[in-house]
Amino acid sequence: MPYIGTLRDGRYYVEGPHRSSPRIAETDSAQAAVAMVIDRLPPGCGPAFIGNAGELAAYEKARDSK
Repeated sequence: MPYIGTLRDGRYYVEGPHRSSPRIAETDSAQAAVAMVIDRLPPGCGPAFIGNAGELAAYEKARDSK
């Protein structure tokens, strides 16, 4: 999945799907960065998860064990 990062000057960048992937774009607007990510989501992508990688892994493990 693409992701958003911040630049030192307060602007935003979009990269992905992996951290080693080339940068997709830079923008002054958080809204524009979010729109770029949304445009690149795969079909059937589920809702966003708020939390860190460990919390996501625990959530997915609990969800998949039901």
